[in-house]
Amino acid sequence: MFMFLPFLLALSVAMGAINRKDKVSYILWAVLLIVTILSFIHHMTNSLTLSF
Repeated sequence: MFMFLPFLLALSVAMGAINRKDKVSYILWAVLLIVTILSFIHHMTNSLTLSF
């Protein structure tokens, strides 16, 4: 899907923190957390059938 999105958001959070934009950094961090959780839920639909 859009696998670059978490990395882009993480970069935006880091740049906001470096530039002392606290409110923007917290908002983007929350969005990053939501995107990461939704991506995890999306890809966690089936169990892996591993045989060793």
